[in-house]
Amino acid sequence: MKRLGILAIGALMLASSAQAQTGEQGLYAGQLRAMFTAVADGTCPETLMGPELLGACRQQLPQMSAMLKVAGAIQSMTLVKAEDADGRHYENYKVTFANGAPSHWTIGALKDGRFNAVYSLGD
Repeated sequence: MKRLGILAIGALMLASSAQAQTGEQGLYAGQLRAMFTAVADGTCPETLMGPELLGACRQQLPQMSAMLKVAGAIQSMTLVKAEDADGRHYENYKVTFANGAPSHWTIGALKDGRFNAVYSLGD
């Protein structure tokens, strides 16, 4: 998959109760996976994103949806690191899709049940 650049596409996944962090799966792995599915399907669910990310998602949705459709299904998702910054939790994942090279994605800054940071710097 092409280098994605900085993409603040929002947290498009259900902010369900946090999963226990075990092995290679962090607290937000399920939500990140659901984000990719939602964006590929062309949606930016308002109940799942903070206001700024919702706006960014809407602006970038056509491009991101097309890129994720080309990338194909997620083959693997590995937690690279989890960290707390400015009183908020962030997790970085190495994501490998069916088509293309792996990319790194960060998700975090959960507030009031909505994520305020979801982005990739590419790889």
